Order: sequence, then C-alpha cells, then structure tokens
Amino acid sequence: MLAELDVVIFLKTHEDLERTAAMVFGALRTPYEASTMEDASGVAFYEANGLGFHAALFANAGELLDPEFEPYALGLEITSHFWCADMDTLEIEGPLSEYFARLLAFELNVETATEILLESMEDSEIFEIRAFKRNPQYRLDQSPTTPKVFVVETRQVEETFDDEDGEEVDAKEYEEEP
Repeated sequence: MLAELDVVIFLKTHEDLERTAAMVFGALRTPYEASTMEDASGVAFYEANGLGFHAALFANAGELLDPEFEPYALGLEITSHFWCADMDTLEIEGPLSEYFARLLAFELNVETATEILLESMEDSEIFEIRAFKRNPQYRLDQSPTTPKVFVVETRQVEETFDDEDGEEVDAKEYEEEP
C-alpha cells in the first residue's frame, strides 16, 4: 500500500507559537521559517525541511483542533517526502511517533502526546494515545538505563470512518490508565 509517512506530536506548553518553534526546531537541530496556510484561513505556522522530512508546528485550535488532544496547545506534524510502494509506513509511524514525542518531552521539558494506530477495521480504526513527561529526577551522571521520560497516560480511542452522508461519527474512548 502506497502511503505517506505522517506523524503528529502534540505539546502542552504555555509559550507562544514563535518561542516554541525556536525550542522545537532547536531540539530537532534544523532551521525553520514562519509561514501561513495558502487557503483563505491564513493560519500561521512554522515549518522546516531536512533529511527528507517536512515538519510543521501549528496551534491546536480552530480548524486545526484535534478534539482528542484539546489540552495540548500546539501540534507538530512530521511527514516524509519519500514514498515507496514496498515500505509499510504503518510499521514505521508508531515507533517514529513515540521517538519524537519522547525526544521533545525530554529536550523541552514539556508534556507531549501522540497517537499510534493499533488496529484498522472495515469501519473504524483503534488508536492508542500516549502522553510523555520528562523524568524530574533524571541527572546526566546517571546510568543509561535510567528512564529519561515516563509515559504518564495511555488510552485507546476508536475513530469511525465517515458514513455515506459524509458525516464523521464521534470517536469512542475505551479505557484510561493513569
């Protein structure tokens, strides 16, 4: 199946978009620039390109609001410029999404969250949402086996596909673990 690699990480921060862009793209060690959407909305965001990836940092509000991640002020979408029919992007997206969520939680010392596809069925998909925080007791002089980041929340949601009228049915939440 030909699919684009697409990962979204949400950040819980009180910093503004410009300041967070400097921190996020600094942590990713890539230059970035301010931009606006080309449609009529004119929503501002920050974007970067490097090593075959495109990243866009946006406010999780208005048209771009993801209701599953409403407490998170910002979102970072990372997509690949490379498409390959032989590559199963679903197997790559989960670990890559978790990697970037953990990296940003540690480097920026903010709570991050992402969703990972667990199962795809005929009429819906089941995702696991994971939230991460930096270990407040981590020190640089500790052993490499000391966790730098903790999973602070895990829950599953089911998102149903659009029905025949084009209306999306609400997501169902399965369970929530602290």
